Amino acid sequence: MSANNKELATLCKKVKRERKAFLRKNSKKDFVVVKGEGSVVLSAPHGVEQLRLGKKKYGEPGSLALALQVQKKTGVHLFAKTSNKGDDANFDVVSPYKEALKRYIKENGIKFLIDFHSLAAKRRIDVNFGVNWGRNIQNDEKLFDIMQDRFKESGFGISVDNPFAGGSKTVAGNVAEDCNIWTIQLEINSKYINNKKFAEYLKKIIDILSGIVEFMKKS
Repeated sequence: MSANNKELATLCKKVKRERKAFLRKNSKKDFVVVKGEGSVVLSAPHGVEQLRLGKKKYGEPGSLALALQVQKKTGVHLFAKTSNKGDDANFDVVSPYKEALKRYIKENGIKFLIDFHSLAAKRRIDVNFGVNWGRNIQNDEKLFDIMQDRFKESGFGISVDNPFAGGSKTVAGNVAEDCNIWTIQLEINSKYINNKKFAEYLKKIIDILSGIVEFMKKS
């Protein structure tokens, strides 16, 4: 195994290990707030199982794993769901998670929110951007175009508002409306996070998002 392949294999194990350790440490809490620096907050409301309309919904472990890695590299703020309290923070009209997040944004001068989610591995789409037909990004397309271009340049297939738009009930949509800041619901195909054979792409995704967050911090 080459040095590069060893590095990629180590990355996959590290990403999974750090997610599991984070959840073990915080398993009794509804959600966790990691106070960081700058004007960007990352959010992972679906990293654990949820309850939607009385039915259990599988968690998206890759979304939390990715958010943790980007936060670690950039030092920005992070909100993350860590246990199922009989709710769905990205679906319920009102949730403790969303209300606490909005208070935090207003109290800490946050200007940007990236809300992390995972697409099912069977989907053909690599990356979906939920911008609610421009409303979530406050019709400011410059930063959005930069984000799109960086993923396209690395060979990822992208879609906008399909299959998920980040509507008004979601974390991204509700925060955009109530806090009047730039938000995006970011959906990454879970195969790139959960399958070690795609480790090269996982590294690219972490690097792309960390670079975008650093750009946001300077804006």
